[in-house]
Amino acid sequence: MFSTMKKQKRAQELIEEAKKALEEIEERSETQLQRFKKLVSEIDTLKSHLARKTLKRFHDLYFTLKGVKPVEMADITEQSYAGQMRELIGRIESVEPIEIAGTKMGKLPAALASLTAAIITLLAALLIGAAGAGVSFDLQNLFTERSIEKILTWIGGGAFAYPSASPLFGGLGLITAAVAAALVTWSVLMAKSSGKNLAAAKKCYDDAKNYIEQKEHYLNDIVTLQRELSQYKDVLDTFDIFMQEYNAILRRILFTEGKEYEEYGKSSKEVVKRAAICAQAIVPILNITIVASDGSPSKQLLSAIEEGKRYSEALT
Repeated sequence: MFSTMKKQKRAQELIEEAKKALEEIEERSETQLQRFKKLVSEIDTLKSHLARKTLKRFHDLYFTLKGVKPVEMADITEQSYAGQMRELIGRIESVEPIEIAGTKMGKLPAALASLTAAIITLLAALLIGAAGAGVSFDLQNLFTERSIEKILTWIGGGAFAYPSASPLFGGLGLITAAVAAALVTWSVLMAKSSGKNLAAAKKCYDDAKNYIEQKEHYLNDIVTLQRELSQYKDVLDTFDIFMQEYNAILRRILFTEGKEYEEYGKSSKEVVKRAAICAQAIVPILNITIVASDGSPSKQLLSAIEEGKRYSEALT
């Protein structure tokens, strides 16, 4: 009985541990994914702003100048970074969820079986006692007070010709046998049920562990990529700030010095050159794939960050 209770308790503990671990990984996964999607969305917005506003404004201003060296600027792809993330995010969301069922106590079936065992024991003992006491098996005669007394007396010692044989001892023996049969049946069935519960709980626990390991693997990819993307966003922010400043200066130069580049002063020419270099540097940094097929940061992303940092240092 103690072993049965111990198994049942352990099964319940494993189920609770599995449920708690699953709740934690789902909550962390949801939080991490929301942060990641928000960052990617912000980078997409920044990319669109750079392409459609900041760089377009520079292009319009620069090509207003006369006599300036032409600037070759490739088109910026329309593909969103969020689109590149679909496969990686899909891997996390496609991990097959598992259901953790509670342990089945099996008390009702065990109770019914125990009651049946007790009744069968009583009937068997009464029939054996009737045969031993010489009582007729006629139903009308079998369960009369006189017949029951003779049967119980036989059970209570009469079978062995004890001088102290009595129906009271027989009744107590009969009850003891019935209770013993019920307890044995109960113990066997509950032990079997607890064994099944423990095996099922261990499987659920192992399934939960495997599920969590898969989620952890993909989440680690997300965390690593998010760290690099944060640096990438800083690079784009820096370029945007400087390009907006260059655009403002170009507007002032056009307003105060006109359109003829060769008539500009040295400092104004230097600003125009630096603005062109900065604009040309942005385009390849925007036209990149940011994630590799295995979910890690792409070489293009890492290279763009390094290049961006180098330009940022030069600009500042």
